[in-house]
Amino acid sequence: MSTKRIRVLVAEDDEINARVARTMLERLGCSVDLATNGNQAIEFFRQHAYDLVLMDWQMPVMDGVEATARIRSMPRGKITPIVGTTSRTAYAECLAVGMNDVVPKPFVTEKVLSLLTRWTKWPIDIEPDSSPA
Repeated sequence: MSTKRIRVLVAEDDEINARVARTMLERLGCSVDLATNGNQAIEFFRQHAYDLVLMDWQMPVMDGVEATARIRSMPRGKITPIVGTTSRTAYAECLAVGMNDVVPKPFVTEKVLSLLTRWTKWPIDIEPDSSPA
């Protein structure tokens, strides 16, 4: 049986949202890297292979729209699922810029779990951590 963990890049400038996403994903057995803006997300993406990218729509320095376009121009970026995260209704806009899906904020475990199931090979062999936050 494989021991590979799902690797997720979370691009989120809000510290609380980033912490919530990291905690949820790690409890679900994922390995998580956090980027606070689009530039950092691109650098992380260049250095590591990800199974999924959660991309905030609005961030300082470079927003999720531009970061998604740049990631999509990279060889791995053409196949890596990118899910937009937004607190407003930007579903159509996220899809139009090349994101595969959208998850609204605030993050809810069931929706994050649904994304993992839909866009990655989760679960591999890691049981989710069900301890309280």
